[in-house]
Amino acid sequence: MIESSQLQTLAAVSKEGSYSKAAEKLGVTQSAISQSMKGLESKVGVPLVQKVGKKIVLTNEGEKLRDLADSFLISVERTLEEIKHDTSSMAGRVRIGTLNGVGKSWLAPTLLEFFLKNPELEVQISLGFQEDLIRDFENRGLDILILPEGSLPSVGKRKFLSKESSILVFPNNSDFNITKDITLNDLATLPTVLFEKNDHLYMNWCRKRFGKTPESLNVKYIVNSHGNMLQAVSKGVGVAVVPTHVLKRSFFKYDISTLGHEFEVPNYSFYLAYHDEAETVVRLKETIDMLTSVSAPLDRQLR
Repeated sequence: MIESSQLQTLAAVSKEGSYSKAAEKLGVTQSAISQSMKGLESKVGVPLVQKVGKKIVLTNEGEKLRDLADSFLISVERTLEEIKHDTSSMAGRVRIGTLNGVGKSWLAPTLLEFFLKNPELEVQISLGFQEDLIRDFENRGLDILILPEGSLPSVGKRKFLSKESSILVFPNNSDFNITKDITLNDLATLPTVLFEKNDHLYMNWCRKRFGKTPESLNVKYIVNSHGNMLQAVSKGVGVAVVPTHVLKRSFFKYDISTLGHEFEVPNYSFYLAYHDEAETVVRLKETIDMLTSVSAPLDRQLR
C-alpha cells in the first residue's frame, strides 16, 4: 500500500525538480528521498520520474499520481485543521443521551439555551430506554450519557448531577379528600394506580414518609407508563406516586392534586457519564461543566 510519506515525496520532487531540494524542503536526507521514490515506483510498477538535463521531471504516470497526491494531501491538511479547530473551539458535534422524562423536562431546554449561546455547535439529543442508550455510549455513538446511578455504563468517567424526587398524586374529587395527616393504613385502603406490581417509587415513597411499606394495597390499575398513570389519576381511578419531573411536564398536572413540595421524597441519584477524551475536547468539556454547574437546582427544575 502506498504511504502518505511517499506521496509527499512525489509532490516535493515534482515541485522542486531535484532530490536535494525536495530533501531540504521535507527536512530529510537526499538518500531518504531516493529510497522513498524507489519504493513508490516499485509499488506502482512503472517509472514515475526521469532526468531531463539536470532536472528531475515526472513521467506521464508520475503526473497522474502527483495530481492524486496533491488532492489527497490537501484533503488531509484540511481535515487535520478541522479536527484541531473542533478540538480547541466551541464548534462541532455534541451527542447526549438520557431517559425521556429527564430529557424533555430538563436536558432539552437546558441544552437549547446553551446552543443559542454557542451557535457553532451541533447538538444531538437522544431520548430512549437505558439499555439502548448504554449500548450507543459504549459503541461511541454518544459523547455524554445521563442516567440514574444504578444504570450507569461500566466504561468512561462519571460526575454526580442531582437527585430526582417522587410525589404522591391523587384525583381532584371528594372521594379522595387526602390531607397532610394521612396515615399509611388510610393510604393503603385507597384505590391505587401502580407502575408495576411491586412499584418501586410507591414503596420508596411510603418508606420515606412512614418508615415502612403497606402490607397490602387496593390496586385498581397497573400500567408501566408514568404519563398513563397520571391520566388514570386525573380520571379518578386512584392515587399514585410518580417522578416530579414527569408531573411537571404532564398534560394532566392541572387535573390532579398533591400535598405540596414537602411531601416529595428523594428517589434516584442522576449521574453524567462521559469518555476520557472528552476532558481534552473543548466543546465536550464546556458542555459537561455547564450541565454539572446547573445540576444543583436540578431537582427543583424537575418539579
